[in-house]
Amino acid sequence: MLRHVPRFPTKTTTRNLKDVLENKGFEITQRTIQRDLKALEGVMPGLCVDNEKDFPGWSWDKESLLHELPSMDVNMALTFQLTNHFLKTMFPPSVLHHLKPYFDNADNVLQMVDNKGYSNWGDKVRILSRTQSLVPATIQEDVVSIIYEALFKKKQFRGRYIRRDKDEVEYDIHPLGLIFRESVVYLVATIWDYQDPRHFALHRFKQCDLLEEDAVAPEGFDLDEYLSEGSFDYCDAEHNTIQLKVLFSRWAGHHLLETPLNEDQKTVEKEEGQLQVEATVKDSAQLRWWLLGFGAYIEVLTPKTLRKEFIDTCQGMTETYIGTISHNKR
Repeated sequence: MLRHVPRFPTKTTTRNLKDVLENKGFEITQRTIQRDLKALEGVMPGLCVDNEKDFPGWSWDKESLLHELPSMDVNMALTFQLTNHFLKTMFPPSVLHHLKPYFDNADNVLQMVDNKGYSNWGDKVRILSRTQSLVPATIQEDVVSIIYEALFKKKQFRGRYIRRDKDEVEYDIHPLGLIFRESVVYLVATIWDYQDPRHFALHRFKQCDLLEEDAVAPEGFDLDEYLSEGSFDYCDAEHNTIQLKVLFSRWAGHHLLETPLNEDQKTVEKEEGQLQVEATVKDSAQLRWWLLGFGAYIEVLTPKTLRKEFIDTCQGMTETYIGTISHNKR
């Protein structure tokens, strides 16, 4: 019964609780529920009732812990702390607000076992990105609240969006999913009556209003399938893969022995410790950015079209830097 009492300001009544319990197979009267709640109010901190005479509303105090969890131990406290530090951007603001008592309680638990060294765990844990670190984009709190609500309630919302060309447009949006990528959060959605999904950076929304109309997903839409099609890999062609063969210097390619490009990857050690790596990969701009990051420590062997692209890129870079050197000498 207590698990169905919400946190303030949301409330429930004994009539609602009776319906919930009956649906779960409990035969009980509304009067019994009222009597039990009154008794529990005196012994369970945070359980409270408002002053409504006819239909009193019951709720947990907003600062209290819900009593559906066991006493928090050190491992659970560390889990909440990790969540608070590294995953909080993925939570809807309303959910994050409800989790605050747990985060605070986790702090207290770790402080109480300070003699075991748990309280300073935050000085010993870091998350590193393999890409260039960027300052996260700022997202308006009221905007993200509406977007999360629309997504989880399957409702449309009307949003004013700043496009890359700086034009401000207004869309009626059907939200489909959220993608967290490094420092940017994206909303996958359709607009108006169109069926083609696209993605929007949340920080580009300047105003959002929740609509009453239900959101309608394209028939058969699946978020994982949408991603597998390369929507975030900047693929040049849909479902296009290539058989990539690259010659790495030993230090540059060593990590691929432990974390391969694909399950079909083949690795052959060449002279002077070089590694020849062959695997089936998506033909994408993301692949090119990754390979270019190794500079002169790799050589693209096949496919020939990709090798030609890299030759042209290297020639263009050479002309750029030689031109800069010549200009500086003058």
